Amino acid sequence: MRFALSTATTLAVASVALGQEFPDPNPVPQADGTFLWYVGNNTQYPVIQDVLEAVADGDEVVVRGGLYVESLHIDNNELTIRPFVNSDAAFEAVMFLDPTEGFNNDNGWAMKMEGGRGTYVGRPRQFTELSNGLDVETKIQPRDDFDYSASGDLVEVPMITKADFGVGEGEAGPSAAMRFQSRTLDDVAIVSDSGLGTFNSALITSMQGSGGGIMVTGSDNQTSFVDCTLTNLYATGNAHDQVDGLPVCVVGIIGDASTRPTFHNCDVYDNDSAQYGTVYQENADSTWTFCEIYNNDSRAADGTIMAAAGRATFTDCIIADNQSGRGTFYWDAEGSLATDEFRFLNSCFIKNQTITNLYGGVAWVDHSSAAGGQPQVMFSGCGFVQNNDLDFPNPTDPEDSELETQADYAIDTPYFPEYRIGTDNSNICGEPGQVLANVEATGDINNDGAIDSADVDSLLEMLGSCRIDVNASGDIEFGDLVEVLSNFGSTCN
Repeated sequence: MRFALSTATTLAVASVALGQEFPDPNPVPQADGTFLWYVGNNTQYPVIQDVLEAVADGDEVVVRGGLYVESLHIDNNELTIRPFVNSDAAFEAVMFLDPTEGFNNDNGWAMKMEGGRGTYVGRPRQFTELSNGLDVETKIQPRDDFDYSASGDLVEVPMITKADFGVGEGEAGPSAAMRFQSRTLDDVAIVSDSGLGTFNSALITSMQGSGGGIMVTGSDNQTSFVDCTLTNLYATGNAHDQVDGLPVCVVGIIGDASTRPTFHNCDVYDNDSAQYGTVYQENADSTWTFCEIYNNDSRAADGTIMAAAGRATFTDCIIADNQSGRGTFYWDAEGSLATDEFRFLNSCFIKNQTITNLYGGVAWVDHSSAAGGQPQVMFSGCGFVQNNDLDFPNPTDPEDSELETQADYAIDTPYFPEYRIGTDNSNICGEPGQVLANVEATGDINNDGAIDSADVDSLLEMLGSCRIDVNASGDIEFGDLVEVLSNFGSTCN
C-alpha cells in the first residue's frame, strides 16, 4: 500500500513545476527528486501516520503547529521530520502526546523509531548531502502561515528560533524543536527499537507528571539524542505492555552489547522515579557527553544512575543534587564481562545525597565475584563536591585517616584499588545548570566569585586535562590562560 500510494502521488504531481510555493497538490516535489510533505492540522494530511506510510527515503515531512495524539511509527531511512518554519523564522510548536484511547491507544508511546538510518526528528541535520555527492549547509525557507508563500531569505538551521514549551499548566518551559509527552505510568514518550536515527532538540516530558521518557532497546541500536531535555517525568518502573514488558524509566536502555545509544548535551532534571532509578541501563553500552543529570528524586531506587552489567562512558557531565538509595551511581556488576567498565571522565558530582547520608555519595558497586580484583569503574579528571556533605578526599599524608575514611564513604566498591584513576580528580566544580557559565564568561575557575591568583593556579594545574575549556574553543590551551588574565581582578555576578 505504501508503494502504491507513493507511485500515485508521483503521477499526480509529475506535471507540477518544481519548487512551487503553495502545497496544492501536496506533497511538493523538490529539485533533487524527493518530496516535501506538509502534514498535520489544516493540511490534506491531518493523520501523520498516513504520510509516514507513503513517503520515500530522503523525503521531508513538515508538521504544522499543534497537538497530535498519535502513536507514530518511523522506519523510514534518511527522512527528516521537522516543524513548520513561519515567517518569523521560528519553529511552530509541535507536540506529540501518547494516546490512551482511539485506534492506536494500546501502543504506549508517542513516537517509535525502528531502524530509520539517517533519519532526523526535530531539528534537521546541519548539512544536506545531494545526490551529486556535494554537501551543502541545510537552509530552510520560512513561509507564510496561511498561503505558504516564501517569506524572506533562506535561513540556516542554527538561526531558526525554537518553540517555547511549558512543562506544566501556566509554566514557562525550555525551548525545543518538538515536544513529546507520555501519559500514563506504563507508557513512554519515545521508543527506539534497533533505531538508527537522531532525535535533535526534543523536550520529553509527561502529561500531569505520569509516565516515562525514553526507552532504548533492540540489537544494533545506534540512536542519538542531541540537545534533548527530559523533565517532569514520574517513572515507577511499571512493565511496558507493548515492548517486551521492559520497565518504564525516565531513560531506560536495555539490550545487548550492540545496543549503543548516545546522548549529547542532554539535560535530565526534576524527575521522580522508583525501583529502576532515573537512568537505567542493562547489558548495553551507552555514551554520554556534556549532559547534566540533576535534581532527580530516586530515593526508592538503588541509584540515580543504575546499571546491571554493561558499560558506559560519561564525559564532561554534571551529576548534581540528586537523591538516591545506595549510590548516586549504582552498578550491579555481577554478570558483566571483565572488559566491561563504567568510565566517568572530566565530570562533576555535586551535592548528591543517599538515604544513609554517608555512603555512596558518588558511587556504589556490587560485584562480589570480583572482590579484590581489577577495578571496573574509572574516575578521571572528575570533581567531587559535598556529596553526602563530604568533599573530595585527596590524601597526601598516609596518616590523614579522615580523608581516607571519606574516600571509602564516597565511592564504595569491592575492587582493589576501589576504582581506577586517570587524570587527577579534585574538588573543583560549580552548580548544576551554571557549572561552566562563570568559567566560560569570566575565568572564575574555582567558582569562588573572584578572578585571582587561585584561578591561575587552578588553570595551570588543569591545562591538558580537558576538564574546563574557559574560552569554549574545544581545547585546553594558552587562550584559556589569556581569558583568565584578561578578567583578572574582576568580581563575578
